[in-house]
Amino acid sequence: MQMTTSKAATLEPGNSARISGFMELAQRLQREHEQLKDRCGALCELSRRAASSTSLIEAAPLLSELRTQAASLLALLERHSTWEDGELFPFFSRYYKLKMEPTIMPSLWVLEKDHELAVQFFESFLQKSDALIGLLSMDTQGAKLTEVKQSCDDLTQGCLILTSHFEMEEELIYPMAEDILTDMDYLFS
Repeated sequence: MQMTTSKAATLEPGNSARISGFMELAQRLQREHEQLKDRCGALCELSRRAASSTSLIEAAPLLSELRTQAASLLALLERHSTWEDGELFPFFSRYYKLKMEPTIMPSLWVLEKDHELAVQFFESFLQKSDALIGLLSMDTQGAKLTEVKQSCDDLTQGCLILTSHFEMEEELIYPMAEDILTDMDYLFS
């Protein structure tokens, strides 16, 4: 039976001859992606539960919890994205320009578009759920379970896109990070 290993297994300090600033960047990427994927998974599950609610009374507290968690995840995502754009991706761009290899910019552009699409789904959920919670708190008959389901479906879709985004980013970044670390090991050994 073949054992599968993490895509990021080579980013462990024990696999590198020399700990470097770049190793710290790679490990931070790995840590933050795991945290964000875990949060996305939990949020997606809660969203599915809320979407399958059988009454507005059952859905209301779930919507409130979803809004809190979705806003928190968006804040973490924004901080992570700012770090990637400011520190991580420029490092890769500089390194690969020096090696005279094809640019990674088109790949990063596609990843950025996935990120933007996921955020749009999150924002759609936040907007729709805010209106629904307002209707529910006024105890009107204006809110419908179908609207709760639609807003939750937006959030679920955003979570799925975001999880896929992280996986695609890792498939692009981890092999390049491994190449950089290998080059560094050769240089300093």
